[in-house]
Amino acid sequence: MPPPPHPPPPPPGTLAPEKVAGKLVLCDRGVNARVQKGVAVRDAGGAGMVLANTAASGEELVADAHLLPATGVGQRAGDAIRAYLFSDPNPTATIAFAGTQVGVRPSPVVAAFSSRGPNAVTPGLLKPDLVAPGVNILAAWTGSVGPTGLAADSRRVEYNIISGTSMSCPHVSGLAALLRGAHPEWSPAAIRSALMTTAYSAYPGGGDGILDVATAHDHRLLPR
Repeated sequence: MPPPPHPPPPPPGTLAPEKVAGKLVLCDRGVNARVQKGVAVRDAGGAGMVLANTAASGEELVADAHLLPATGVGQRAGDAIRAYLFSDPNPTATIAFAGTQVGVRPSPVVAAFSSRGPNAVTPGLLKPDLVAPGVNILAAWTGSVGPTGLAADSRRVEYNIISGTSMSCPHVSGLAALLRGAHPEWSPAAIRSALMTTAYSAYPGGGDGILDVATAHDHRLLPR
């Protein structure tokens, strides 16, 4: 049986408190910001939120510093929860921390928000050139705004978990700097070639693959 349809998100300020007050609210990921969905649930009196992926995000999970108790689930778990909600007149749920899990598959994968190629406009362009760590990265954080970046967030932290090219770019830049220091005779094009031609692929659709700086350091095949 196909999963229940995904209703469109309600306009800001229209989540009915009489329906969600004191309850754990299931929200579909997408359209508006993940943390903003949590604010809407909190402002309506919700006790917590489960943010469920749709087909657009698949099984990718992005950590967020929500302003209420919340968790995220992939599309498969989300579809199961949606089916449960539609089949039980009195559904119940809890959010429990099960501890840190390592070796979880399908990691590593290209993030759902990452650019891809080739496409109909540029069929000869294969992207991404490289895959680098860019999702759920622990990094230093400014003290001028809260971890969500929202005006309503008064919390202040020294570190935050961040995702995006603002995380993957520093990883690649740092590795390029290491190669430049180890091989000062290499040109920028040579460094790029070394990184791309020594990357490894753990799954289809990843461009040249995942960075492997140790192999790139010993690379012998370079453009002239």
